[in-house]
Amino acid sequence: MSTIRDVARRAGVSPVTVSRVINDTGNVNAITRARVERAIEELGYVPSVMARSLRSKRTHTLALLVSDVTNPFWTTIARGVEDTAQSRGYSVFLYNTDENLAKQQRYLDVVVAQRVDGVIIAPIDLDAQHLVRLRRRNVPTVIVDRRIEGWDVDSVYGDSFSGARALVRHLIRLGHKRIAMLSGPANASTARDRVAGYRMALSEAGMPVDPRLIKQGEYRIVSGEELAHQVLDEGLDPTAIFAANNTLAVGAIQAVGKRGLRIPQDVALVCFDDLPHLSSLFPFLTVAVQPAYDMGVNAAQLLLSRLDSGASLPPRHVVLPIRLIVRHSCGSRLRDGQLCPLSLPLPTEVQIEEITIVKPLRPGERPADSVQIAGLTISAPLRTGEPSDYDKPDVNRLLKALRHQEADRVPHLELCVTSRPVYEYVLERELKLLVEGRGDEQTIAPEDRVEFAGRLGMDAVTCDFFWQPQRVRGEPAAGGCVETWADLDDLQPPPPLTDQLSRLERYLRAAQGTGVGVIAHFSSFFDVALQVLGVSESANAFCDDRPLVERLMDILLEHQEKVMRVVCDRFADDLALIVVSDEFARLAGLAVPEGVWMAVFPQRMKRLLAPAREHDKLVTLHTAGRVEGFLPTLHEIGFDAVHPLEPESNDVFEIKRQWAGRIALMGTVPTALLVSGREGEIEATVREYCARLAPGGGYVLGSSHGIVEGVLPENLVAMAQAVHKYGRYGTSERR
Repeated sequence: MSTIRDVARRAGVSPVTVSRVINDTGNVNAITRARVERAIEELGYVPSVMARSLRSKRTHTLALLVSDVTNPFWTTIARGVEDTAQSRGYSVFLYNTDENLAKQQRYLDVVVAQRVDGVIIAPIDLDAQHLVRLRRRNVPTVIVDRRIEGWDVDSVYGDSFSGARALVRHLIRLGHKRIAMLSGPANASTARDRVAGYRMALSEAGMPVDPRLIKQGEYRIVSGEELAHQVLDEGLDPTAIFAANNTLAVGAIQAVGKRGLRIPQDVALVCFDDLPHLSSLFPFLTVAVQPAYDMGVNAAQLLLSRLDSGASLPPRHVVLPIRLIVRHSCGSRLRDGQLCPLSLPLPTEVQIEEITIVKPLRPGERPADSVQIAGLTISAPLRTGEPSDYDKPDVNRLLKALRHQEADRVPHLELCVTSRPVYEYVLERELKLLVEGRGDEQTIAPEDRVEFAGRLGMDAVTCDFFWQPQRVRGEPAAGGCVETWADLDDLQPPPPLTDQLSRLERYLRAAQGTGVGVIAHFSSFFDVALQVLGVSESANAFCDDRPLVERLMDILLEHQEKVMRVVCDRFADDLALIVVSDEFARLAGLAVPEGVWMAVFPQRMKRLLAPAREHDKLVTLHTAGRVEGFLPTLHEIGFDAVHPLEPESNDVFEIKRQWAGRIALMGTVPTALLVSGREGEIEATVREYCARLAPGGGYVLGSSHGIVEGVLPENLVAMAQAVHKYGRYGTSERR
């Protein structure tokens, strides 16, 4: 059997370097890492889990306890947990509790004895005393899908209350007045929340709540069938049934069928959670869908971030949004008169489903008798509080400007600050850079970036979600790192999502109470694909390799679209805005022919922005070069602002005149001026831009190429002070 020393000799490195690669720690560059991984593969080396756990006092194992692994909802959550854990080198033990307290307690004894590093559990009831085994031993724990009372611990769940309310409101809009509810166990928080949402929807419509129409059971098919029979046997004459989960819905379908009734012609049916395999073959059920996979991802990320944190983290409660999918079972298409909802195949021109996000109720909007669901409480509210002093950061100032309103002064924002001397000058101390991810990448700590923004009076900082893949094996291609279709199968995987979410959490914690907003900043698909393929400077090369380029674009798009959805679903209320970077423009215009760009860019970009638009987030495009001619397309795609609008290649004043009230402008101060200009020149430039671009809002001041090496620290400070002075609204100093 091969040893770690054998791997080290084969790779030509030290055993310490091999250990760093295996444990994904330390500073190992990409080439060395690839050589070590190749040696591990060639020798078939398997690290000793026992030895690693003895050294680290960790087993690198997690436990996941769910109620029913035969339900696709739970298997999808399990997949999200496993994928996230595997990306960090953790294994997951899966346990099925069957909603049985004795079985849950036996499994908790097992996982404690196994010394797992952490537990993710869907408890069978609300009583925290039933989890005392975990609490007494300080086992890091995350509650998933359910809530508990008596232990404030990390949790992830869907907004059951709002989802139930949305389903019942939909049935009421269709004319239903007798709506039965088949609910789950009374001791399960999900069942309580869904009953509360059901009751609120009826009350809002001025309809009485008939307790006889609410039937309590278990989250099982047989229970759904029994409860449906009860409703139908008691002469309650429901015209619609709301099942609290998918297994109850399947039981209801069986009961209705046995009575010779049809859905939806005789009785409508809606439910919580989808049946993924069935819906792909025959989309029938109208459902409120929870993002099950994302619930698993977020639960694992919360657990792993707590394991990795050197500090004590406050309990975090993540409530993910529900999406309403309207299909046939609710009867919404019976009035079309053109098809039988149960006929196969469905005509291709018929719209199969309508998907809308369910917005949660704000605090105070729920009735007194409903169960309150906590929201994410990492960062301070973005839109409350008095205006800040002119010299202090205020994210509300930024939001007002982007909505074409005047605040107290013009906002200041820098999306890119990479100069270490500038940081150290402003912070008045030496920086300790973080080493993150693979390779030699060093980054500024989120806490330092927030403090930097606070000292400058800058209104927000960015947390980056970038992916520019390299090839795992072999030498880079002549122009880029990919040159053939086969290379697409050999791309480096994207950064682990759990690491990205944990980093965003750090930004939000650091920004809490400071006035500094946090921006989620995403790489895109167009310019990254060109760079990876090495065709970014050649339009001809792009056209020659267009099928390959488009395939790579789609790989990048699919991943970034997923990341943006996860980020927005969890953090939308805590983020100031979304920025997407795509350098598709050059000084003279587009990097490729306009017809080609129109064919490959707008529709893909709309897909990427969809999660942000769904959550009503402001969206900014970062692209250098000349963009004047493409603003109509960018506006139609859905961008609210463009950055940095370089004055070297754009008539910023004419753009402001034409697009006032529609697209906000960001940037405009030449970085070259910050490199070699004098303080008087900088002050005069800022004064002119504030006077001519600020009226009516829609303008955010910043540099045109970022604060990079070469920018004089004192010049950056001079620019910040000038915008504080000349950017004030309602004074004569600005003009």
